[in-house]
Amino acid sequence: MKELALCVALLVASMSPAHARDLRIGRGETAGEAPNELTIVTWNLGYAGLGADSDFRADGGARLLPPSRASVTRNLTGIEATLRANPADVYCIQELAAPGPMTLWHDVRGGVNRALTAFDRVFYADVRTRFWPPPLRLVHGPGLYSRYALQSAEVVRLPDEPNRMAGVVMRHYGLVVARIAPAWTIVSLHLSAFDEGAQTRRRQLAALMDFAEREHASGRSVVLGGDFNYLLVDTAFPHTTAQEHLFWVHEFPDEALPAGWRIAADAATPSNRTNNQPYVEGENYRSVIDGFVLSPDLEALEVSGVPLGFAHSDHQPVRLRVRRNPA
Repeated sequence: MKELALCVALLVASMSPAHARDLRIGRGETAGEAPNELTIVTWNLGYAGLGADSDFRADGGARLLPPSRASVTRNLTGIEATLRANPADVYCIQELAAPGPMTLWHDVRGGVNRALTAFDRVFYADVRTRFWPPPLRLVHGPGLYSRYALQSAEVVRLPDEPNRMAGVVMRHYGLVVARIAPAWTIVSLHLSAFDEGAQTRRRQLAALMDFAEREHASGRSVVLGGDFNYLLVDTAFPHTTAQEHLFWVHEFPDEALPAGWRIAADAATPSNRTNNQPYVEGENYRSVIDGFVLSPDLEALEVSGVPLGFAHSDHQPVRLRVRRNPA
């Protein structure tokens, strides 16, 4: 009954869309220009509610909410520890969340802010309820953290799903764009997952690359990092997941990349697992849908997944070392 009431609340609340004014910028202790080589980590945190002991209804599981408050506490503690143990210049983070029902009232975004306290940061609520009191309020979306001072930041809206629903919550998709001196543009992104036939994903990807090309044409080096919800590389991790739970799986359309642009992803380490059941290695389907797309002037020196056994999220971090080769 409680889950039914929550579903109804989220459906009604979804009539209040997120807007560019939901962009939040925070200043850390950063300063100065970035060098020509950066380390960047991308990670979808699964709002600290999708650790190894979780399943999720939208993916064919039984639960709408995390298993327990203790589970979310464990996940968030692990997320903070993992970020501290994997130092980087920039973090592209997805599914940051304020306290609310989906996190069982844990402050996931606050925990990440604690772990990366000295970093400049920018956050966009692609899911936000406007007319509900704090116990039911949702504030949820992608963010970016930079060791170097942000010159500017903005949100670039992406096409929404035709019915404007992802599961039971309306999402208003957007790119979190951060510009860092002298000429870096880094984007944290999270594309659609539940769109039929990947039709919305294709429109979002076209809009993403249109923006990225224009940004690069202005003389900037562009890194697109995040959860693409496309298979970025071919993999064959063993699994026993039924085909009915793989309805969302689509290969990245190579023709979407302009000449010279390239994918940087680690084919040896899965970045995502299915949520039709709690995680069991060899049973859940695993894939690489998290990674980076780089502009032609960039060289990927190293890209590696961080194997965590999906302990804290249904995604695992991906780490990139990248170098600018300015003309």
